[in-house]
Formats: sequence, C-alpha cells, structure tokens
Amino acid sequence: GTTTGGGNPGPGQGSGVGTLFSLNTDGTGFTNLHNFVNNDDQVDSPWAGLVISGNTLYGTTLPDGGSDYGTVFAIHTDGTDFTNLHRFTAEKNDGSTPYGGLALSGGILYGTTSGGGGVEGLVFAINLDGTGFTNLYGFSGGSDGGAPQAGVIISGNTLYGTTGDYG
Repeated sequence: GTTTGGGNPGPGQGSGVGTLFSLNTDGTGFTNLHNFVNNDDQVDSPWAGLVISGNTLYGTTLPDGGSDYGTVFAIHTDGTDFTNLHRFTAEKNDGSTPYGGLALSGGILYGTTSGGGGVEGLVFAINLDGTGFTNLYGFSGGSDGGAPQAGVIISGNTLYGTTGDYG
C-alpha cells in the first residue's frame, strides 16, 4: 500500500511525503519499503493504490506544486529499483495530476489524469516499461465530464471510470 504523508527520506533527501509499505494479511510483518521525497528524482507523494505484475509494483504520484505534474512509477516488491516510467508535462496530449490508481491488462497500464493543457483530464495507456504512452481520451469538461480523480477498471476491451467535474 501507500501513504500520502510521513516517511523518513534521510539526510539531504527533502521532506517525507509518503511511503510504500507491505503488510501480511494477518496484520503482522509491516515493512516500509520506500520513502517518497519531494525532490527532482521522485516528484512527490503517491495518492492511489498500486497494481502488481510479477515482482514489480506500479503506481502514480501527484505534482509537487512546482514544475512537476506527477508520474507513473515502478518499484520491485522488495523496495529496490524505483523508476519513474513517465513524467507528466501538463501538455494537452500528456495531462497532469494522476489522482487515480492504475489498471493493468495485457502488459499495459491504464490510468487517468485530472488535468492537462487544454483538456479537463484524460485517460491514458502506457507499457510496463514506460514506452508507448498514449492519450486515449481527453475530457472536455462539458457533457462528457472532466477532472477524473479515480482510476479506471477493465472488462474485456472496455475501460470504465468516473469523472469529478461536470460542465
């Protein structure tokens, strides 16, 4: 799981802005696997849950309030090899502020952003290795809604989701 605050990033690593943890289903064995920090390398805090493929966890982080617009990240289940797979730019075809978690199907991650230049958020796809980022749909903020703050779910070849804004 993830937390949006706290953590102990260590000396010179910025402030603690969330953690990634593991816990046995019986409530024992809590392990803090990763401390998120507010710096150029790791952007900021995770807001949503995670998805897993093999021994790799995937998630999103929010913008840091500066020039960053959030990320899609990968990290091994033992807490090693943190990697930013995609940094959002707030451009129209890229989006910003991925509040929602990711969905995984066939080696592709699907998610949403709540903003972006010229659109009211979008639905995106990205390969597990960070390649092939695709804007699948940009919300207008009109009758199609806008600013999704939750992720999507998948059934067959259909994505389902909600938006948080209505035009």
